[in-house]
Order: sequence, then C-alpha cells, then structure tokens
Amino acid sequence: MNVLMLYPKFPEQTFWNTSRSVQLLWGRKAIMPPLGLLTIAAYLPPDFSLRLVDRNVAAESAGDWEWADVVFLSVMMAQREDYRECVANAKMRGKPIAVGGPFTHALPEEACADADWVCFGEAESITEQLVGDLRAGRRGQKYQGGSATNMELARIPRFELLPDVNDYATMALQFSRGCPFKCEFCDIIEIYGRVPRTKTPAQVCAELAAVERLGFQGYVFLVDDNFIGNKRKAKEMLAELAPWNRRHNYPFRYYTEASINLADDEELLERMCQAGFFHVFIGIETPDPKLLKTTQKMQNIPGNPLAKLAKIRRHGLHVTAGFIVGFDGEERGVFEAQRKFIQASGIGVAMVGLLQAIPHTQLARRLKAEGRLLETLGSDGNHTVEGINFIPKGEMTRREYLEKYRELVLEIFQPKAYFTRTLPALLELRARVPLAAVRRHGAKLLAVLFKESYHFGMRARSMRFYFWKALFQILWKRPAAIESFVFDCAVFHHLHQHADYVQRALAKYLSTPAMELDCSRPLEIKPYALGHTPHDKF
Repeated sequence: MNVLMLYPKFPEQTFWNTSRSVQLLWGRKAIMPPLGLLTIAAYLPPDFSLRLVDRNVAAESAGDWEWADVVFLSVMMAQREDYRECVANAKMRGKPIAVGGPFTHALPEEACADADWVCFGEAESITEQLVGDLRAGRRGQKYQGGSATNMELARIPRFELLPDVNDYATMALQFSRGCPFKCEFCDIIEIYGRVPRTKTPAQVCAELAAVERLGFQGYVFLVDDNFIGNKRKAKEMLAELAPWNRRHNYPFRYYTEASINLADDEELLERMCQAGFFHVFIGIETPDPKLLKTTQKMQNIPGNPLAKLAKIRRHGLHVTAGFIVGFDGEERGVFEAQRKFIQASGIGVAMVGLLQAIPHTQLARRLKAEGRLLETLGSDGNHTVEGINFIPKGEMTRREYLEKYRELVLEIFQPKAYFTRTLPALLELRARVPLAAVRRHGAKLLAVLFKESYHFGMRARSMRFYFWKALFQILWKRPAAIESFVFDCAVFHHLHQHADYVQRALAKYLSTPAMELDCSRPLEIKPYALGHTPHDKF
C-alpha cells in the first residue's frame, strides 16, 4: 500500500512561524519537521511504501497523488486553512484520508466529516488496528488512542523519510508527554494527561545518533510541552546526554519548553547547561498572582518571577516566554502592567497572546456552563489575531481588549523597546559553551551574524543604532552571549513584521461598522490578505 503522508502549511503570519527569518539568515526552508508523521511511520509495516511531503518545504507533485493509495494527515489547529486544501485535493482525486493530531481533539466533528479514519489521542496503540482496516478497506473508523503510551517502548521516528534533513533549521525530538499541572486554558493535559511519561536516556541518544548519521546540522528542539514535568527523569536523561555530546564532538545545541519552577532546582539548571541547552521557553502568562490563581497556574505563584528569570540566566539559559491577556478579573491597567513587566524581564521574544478557550478544555467547559462562550467564533490557534472567543468578565469589553492588545504588541516589538529590554538580560547571561562546541558551530554562527549585520545593521534604518549598540556591548562584556543575541535578532526580524500585521489586521477589523465587536461576530482575517512589511523598513 502506498501512503502519502502530508503535513499542511502553517500560516505565514503567526507568532511561531519564523520561516522568513530561517530562510533569510540560515538558508533553510522551514523551522522543524513533522515529528508526528515521522513517529507514526515507524509503526507502519514494511510492505507499506511511504512518501512524506512537508508542504512548508515543498508541495506534493501530481505524481505523488497518482502514486498514493491513501493520504495521512497530521494536523494542528494553526494548520487548519491548508488542511482544508489538502482534504479538498484528496477528495477531488478520490483518495481516502486518515487524520490525527491535536486537530481531531479540538474539532472532532470536522475531522470525522473529512476523513475515512480518525485517530483521537496517541496513535501508537491503535496503529495495528488501523493497518488492518486499511488493508480490508474498512472506512468510517474512529480510534481512541488515549494518553497512556509507554514511552520506554516508543520506536525511533523515521527521520530518513525526510527528503533533506537540512531543509530545517531545527530537528524535533520528543523526550516526554504529559504535564503534571492543570492550567485551565491548556489542551495538553486533555490530550496527553497529567502523568508525564518519558523515554529512557538511551532512547534519546539513539534518536540523536540517527539524526547525526543523516548529516543534520542545526539545533535540536525537545518538543515536550513541559520538559521538566518529571524532574527526576529529566535529570537522568541530561546526565547521559552530556557525555554523549562529548563523545560525538558536540554535534548539536539544544532548547526546549519548561515551567518557571525550573528556577527552583539548581541541579536541574546545571545539568541542562552541561548538556548543551542554550535556550528555554517559559509560560509566564501574567505576573499577577490573583490572575494566575484564576487560571489554575499555581506553579507560577511562589517567588519573584524576575528573580527566577535572573537565576535561570545565571546558569547559562537564555529565556523566551509566553504571556496572555484576557483572564477573568483583569482591570484596565493590565496592559500597562504586562508592558512594564515584559520590559523589566529582559525577555525579547515575549509572545503576548489573547486568551482563547480552546475546544474541550477546562476553560471552554466553564465558559459554556456560564453562558459566556461565543461558539460562533472560530479558532485556528492563532492567538495574536483572533479575538477573545468569550464574553470577558472584568472591566473591559471585547472591543477594548482588541484595541489595547493591538497597541501593546506594536509597542513591545519596536526596535528601541526590544533591544532596550533584551540587552541587560544578555549581559547577565552566564553561558558556558565548550571550546569543542565553539569550533564545531562557530563558523555557522558567525555566518548568520554577518548576514544580520548586513540586513539589520545596514539596511534596516530604524534598527541600526540599537543593533550595533547591543552587539558591541555584548562582544566587549559578554561574548558568550553571542549565540543568544543572534537568536533574538533573527526572531525580531519576524516579530516586528508580525506586530505590524497584527496592528493593521485588528485596525481593519475594529473599523468595520457591521461587526458586533462585543458580542458574537467572528474575527475573519486572512493571513495573507494585508501584505507584509519589507525587512529593510523597520
């Protein structure tokens, strides 16, 4: 059986899609590969012929469609628009469809209407049954994969199916699934459960070895939604990863996502640094303990968040973070409070999103019970242009939220604000990069820095002064922070343009008289409709 595995495109205008920067500075076509499809491929029998096409890299050909007996789709909510095109193409050609991924949890009715086989939850345990149904031609099947896969028995993803591993700036690997916390807005605990399950250190090292054999050169992202959900297991893995790096002459640098209680564990911070981690994304959401309590993000309440961020940096980890506005009980001053905290935090890459009630989460269920969920509002997972899909409970209307949010995003991603806050944080970063790693990766890093010097230090008129000022101070006072500086500049290239898009998109929406802004009309903005800001016009 011939299986065409398709990965839909992400919209260009989201906070996360930094592909333009990746192409401009790294010469890579996309950010990271479709790990879900690569993982499922490892569970399909050897008589199945597989072709994987990542539409973020290149479109499938007419020959691919003619060859295929069945189409597999793995989908996130943010890919919904291109997913619809994939489904339409398959149906036009009479190709049956199997679909899985977080999309099926959020919109099960839509997935079931589109596909002949639908997987809910984790797919490892249901693959044998799926294969049997594919062979027998039994369509209309639904599978409940649950959230209890034994990760210690997980197979190595089929990385070799990627046409070129170096189409990607980052390689995606997974160490754990599940998160022990219970944040009300989160769908991760709904899909993967609250008991973190991990691979063994040997499994992680085997996957890294497989990627190395394929010749990948770049960063490795541990895609766990909370890398430290099981701290003991994380420490054990890091203890094995550090010597593996030394034996293999430091082939990769690493980054991941973790909760801010990472700062409470000195041993864990030290082991991450020793294992070659240079960057961590943290869900801060809000500095207000009352609002954190409202959304059940209790792990963020103890201690001073600014002190915790400083501690993480002292152990050599650069911090990026997520923030949210829209929690129940917010006052009109919340936007100014967020702005002040973000500037004080030193976090350049500060993703500020509008709160959304993702379908089938605690938040969505509560708001529906309270009669506040605006179910006519669609959600594609793009929290920086989609309006709050519920009636706010606080001092502000939905219109006020959108107006103030537009102003906040535009302000924090101006060159002066961005570099003013990130420079002190970079100067306090105690990065420790082994000399062998510098030799291995230094030339590529310098090549990217030279490109940034041209595009940001010469062509970008409004950015020149701030770029050179930061670069010279880092070279003089903290040269080990160059890697993180290069990263921040690259992402800023995307964020500044995205902020301009958000400003124009929301301004257009807010100026439309027919919109019932405070009630039930959806925010309908096509990601490509409004154009883009050229990179030389910051």
